Amino acid sequence: MKRIAVIPALLGSTRIPEKNLLLVDGAPMVFYAASACRASGIFDEIYINSEHDIFGKIAEMVNVKFYRRRPDRGGSRCTVQDKSHGCQGERCQRHDHYLCDFMQDVGPCLLGMVNTTSPLIQPATVRSFMEMLEQEGYDSLFSVEERYAESCIASRPLNFSLSGKTPSQKLEPVQIITWSLTGWRSESFVESYRNGRPGEPGPTFCGKMGLFPMNRVEALDTDTQDDLFMVEACLRHSRQGERPGPFYFSEGVVGIEPRFKDPLVSGGASGLEGNGAALELSNLKEISRHMGSAPWVYFFRSTGNQQIALICQANHEPARKRCLVTHSGWEIVLEGEFEWRTDNGKVIKAGPSDVVCLPRGTVHTIVCTSKTPGIRLACGAHDMEYVYVK
Repeated sequence: MKRIAVIPALLGSTRIPEKNLLLVDGAPMVFYAASACRASGIFDEIYINSEHDIFGKIAEMVNVKFYRRRPDRGGSRCTVQDKSHGCQGERCQRHDHYLCDFMQDVGPCLLGMVNTTSPLIQPATVRSFMEMLEQEGYDSLFSVEERYAESCIASRPLNFSLSGKTPSQKLEPVQIITWSLTGWRSESFVESYRNGRPGEPGPTFCGKMGLFPMNRVEALDTDTQDDLFMVEACLRHSRQGERPGPFYFSEGVVGIEPRFKDPLVSGGASGLEGNGAALELSNLKEISRHMGSAPWVYFFRSTGNQQIALICQANHEPARKRCLVTHSGWEIVLEGEFEWRTDNGKVIKAGPSDVVCLPRGTVHTIVCTSKTPGIRLACGAHDMEYVYVK
């Protein structure tokens, strides 16, 4: 039996206005869903299902098919009446109102519905989900997040006793359906939909039903602004391709500053200036004349996660010994000569037009070695932590 992915997308969301067109960490969320489906290698066909033409354009861009949904059949002016809900011409929020039409049009299949609002789903997870649907013979399969936490329903304990505290890892996990991934054997779904008997399971929860555990990050669902904040933060971190939190506090740490304030050691910089706005054009000579004699720091700061500063150091003046633990740092020498001296004994010598990049976690100091003051352009993330050491 063929395997088909459907990615539903409509316009008109309200809690996050037009969230299906919102660029989340640089791309619409439907891009992430389509990419995960394609990279999984498990599907014979992949469709974006919508009534809106703009999603047809997106489908073409991500090299998947487009299925045009009828507005009155699970769309923006739905009039479908069934046992789950009777729509009265409003924007539909019931997937069974459009899925039955879709399943009948594409033919018998194992259908995986991949939610656009869960952009952190990985290809391997999609593949494992569809394999479970097929190999275990389920008629319906639902992704769940398993939470090991004391939980209540209507103020009554669900998975713990009031007689004592149970370690969280020993609790029976609560299984929360995430709707990130949902799967059906299409013939079972269509049969249940057509029967439409009130009180009986289906069509969503039809036949032999299974649960597919997902990790907490992939299960994130973007329904509110708070969800969006967490999802975009996770997407940005995942771009780095690095394990979070590999560094530890130690006796050698003498200070941690959450933003780039005073990188120089001899009494601090005589000038520390910046207007906090992204500048379209600045002139190095004018800034130097305005700031005066070394040492000084002049900030160019953009909104978002970028921060750039001009740093002027006097001859043989060292910067405070430090390391960056959240991001790698890179700098461009504009005037003079510098040495980057690392704790492992490595010395990097750089002059005008040289670019120096140090991986995060590298303990180092920077010394101006030229006879005249040197100027370097330091680039990093806005408000990233600077850990200063002995």
